[in-house]
Amino acid sequence: MVERLLFLLITLASVAYFAATTLRRLAAMRTAEADLSTDRPLHRLARTFAEVALQARVIRDRPVAGILHALVMWGFFAFAWVSAEHVYLGLVGLEHAEASTSWYATFAAVWAVAATAGILGLAIRRFILRPHALGAISPSSGVVALLIVVLMATYLAGWTWLEIGSNAWRVNWWLHSLSLLGMFWIIPTSKHLHLVLGPAAVFFRGATISATRPLRDEDDDDFGMLFFADLSRKDILDVNSCVECGRCTDVCPANRSGGDLSPKSVILQMQHGLLAGGNLAEKHVAGTSKEVADGQAWVAEADLYECFTCGACEEACPVGIEHVGKKIIDLRRGLVSEGRTHSDKLSGMFNTMERAPHNAWGIGHDVRRKLIEADELPIYDGSQDWLLWMGCGASYDPHGQATVRAMKRIFEASDVSWGVLRRESCCGETARRAGNEYLYMELSAKVIEALAGSGAKSVVTCDPHCCRMLDVDYRQSEEFRELAVRVVHHTELIAELTPKLNLKPQVEALTYHDPCYLARGRDVTRQPRETLVQLGAELTEMAEHGRKTSCCGAGGAQLFLADDTAGEDSARVNQLRFTQAQATGAATVAVACPYCAIMLDDAAGGALRIADVAELTAERLA
Repeated sequence: MVERLLFLLITLASVAYFAATTLRRLAAMRTAEADLSTDRPLHRLARTFAEVALQARVIRDRPVAGILHALVMWGFFAFAWVSAEHVYLGLVGLEHAEASTSWYATFAAVWAVAATAGILGLAIRRFILRPHALGAISPSSGVVALLIVVLMATYLAGWTWLEIGSNAWRVNWWLHSLSLLGMFWIIPTSKHLHLVLGPAAVFFRGATISATRPLRDEDDDDFGMLFFADLSRKDILDVNSCVECGRCTDVCPANRSGGDLSPKSVILQMQHGLLAGGNLAEKHVAGTSKEVADGQAWVAEADLYECFTCGACEEACPVGIEHVGKKIIDLRRGLVSEGRTHSDKLSGMFNTMERAPHNAWGIGHDVRRKLIEADELPIYDGSQDWLLWMGCGASYDPHGQATVRAMKRIFEASDVSWGVLRRESCCGETARRAGNEYLYMELSAKVIEALAGSGAKSVVTCDPHCCRMLDVDYRQSEEFRELAVRVVHHTELIAELTPKLNLKPQVEALTYHDPCYLARGRDVTRQPRETLVQLGAELTEMAEHGRKTSCCGAGGAQLFLADDTAGEDSARVNQLRFTQAQATGAATVAVACPYCAIMLDDAAGGALRIADVAELTAERLA
C-alpha cells in the first residue's frame, strides 16, 4: 500500500510539474494574436505525419543523425503501450505483476535495443564529435540520454532475466519508473519540449516561406514587432519548439558567407527574452549590438539586416519554425517604425524610394518608356488575356529587359493577347522586406489603384519577388482581394503555353538555378525544368536545387544593402552559388528571376552564360 501511494504521489507531482511548467512557458499565448492557420487540414495532417511520425525531414537533411534520431523516436512510439502498462501496474500494486509473453513485449524489446543504439550514437555525436552547428554542450541532453538508456536497459532486464517479485526486480522496476517520470521534469525546462510542441508547430507552419503578418490596425501604430508582447501565438510556439540542431544556421547564406547571422541564435535569443520575466509590453526584442550586450534588447539589428529572406532556414527546420516573415522581417519593421536603425545604406535606399520615380535604383521612368516604345510593347487596355507586370527588375535592368523581349516573342508565337501598363510603380517589395511598412503601404496603394483601373484579371510577371508580393502580401489588403486577380510567374505561364509553340529543340548542356522566391516562396520547381527539357536541354542539377536551392544573394533588399567591400570574393553569396553552377560542367545557367541574373552574371564574369528560361524558349521558336 505504501509503495502504491508513493508511486501515485511521485506520478502526480511529475505530471503536475510538467503541465505547470509547460503552461508557464506558453502563458503569453493567452493574450497573443491568434494566427494559427488551419486551412487545408488534411494536407497539414499528412505533412505532420510524414515529418513527425516518419521523421522524413530529419532524415532527409542529415541521414546518419536523422536515422539515429528516428530510432529513438520510433522506440518511444513502440514504448507508449509498455509505459501505459507500467504506470497501471504501479497504481494497482506490484503484486499483480505477471510475466509478459505476448508478441508485443518482444516487439518492444527489439525497439528498446534500437532506441539504445540510437541514443548512444547521438550521445557520441553530441559529446565527442561535437559538430559546430550544435553549439555548446547542453547538460540536459546528457541527462535525457542517460534516462533513455536506463529506461531501455531496465525494460530489457525485467523482460529477460529478473524474477518477478524479487528484490532485484523491484529495484529494477523503480529505476524504470524514476527514469520514465524523470522525463516529465527535464522536458519542459529544456530544448526537449520540442517533443511536445514540435508536432503543433509543424502542423501550423505555412506551405511556403512564412508571410509577413498583416498589420492589426493601421491607425494603432502597429508597424512591426517591437516588444515581446507583440509575439503571435505561432511565434511563441516556435521559440519554445527550437531543438537547437543548427540546421537553419548550416544552410543560411549569410552565415555561410562569413556573416554573424544565425537563425538558430535569433530564435533562442527570442526564447530567452520571452522567458526572462518582466513586463512583455516593455521589453524590446531587437536593438543595437550594444543594447543587446547591455541587456536592453535580445536580437541584434546588425544580424537581422544580414538576412536574405530566402527561407532556407525554414525549409531546413525539422520542427516547423518560421524565421523569416513572422520574425526577422517583422523585427526589421519594428526597428524602422521607431527610427532605431543605424545603417546609412538603408536610410539612403529608403530616401531614394520615397522620391520619384520610387524605385530602389532611382532610375527614371524614361528608361522603361523607351523600352516600351523601342520594342513596341502593346499597352494593356483591359481586353487582352494577360497583363505583363514588368516590375523594377524587368523595367530598368538589361537582364530583365531581355526577358521581356523574349516574353513578347513567346506571346506572339502562341497567339495570346497581352499588354503592359503604360506606367508602373514599384510594388514595394524591397521596402517591405527591409522593414519600411509605411513606404510599402504608400507604394502598394498606387499599384492596387493602377490594377483596379486596368481591369486586369490575369497578371503574369517575370520577377518571383513581384509575384510573391502580388499573390501573397497584397492579398492582405481587402481592396486587392476584391479585384480577384490571378497572379502567375512567367515560367508557369510558359509551361501552359508550350503546347501552342512551334519549337525546334536543340541539345544543350544546362543547369537551372531555382530562385528562392519561386522555389520556396511559391513551390514552383517542376514547370521550369519541364520547359527546358522540351527545349532539348540536358539538365545537370547543382548540388543544391529545388526547394533546397542556394540563394543568389539579392533577396531581402541585399542587392542594395550588402557591403560590397566585405569579405573575399570567393566567400560572397553569389560566388558560392556560381561555384555550384560551375561544378555541373554546363556552359549555360538558366534562371527565372532578373535579380538572380544580375548576381550570377556578376559572379560568372563571362565564364558561363546566364539566360532566363524565357530567353531560351524564345531562341527555340521556329
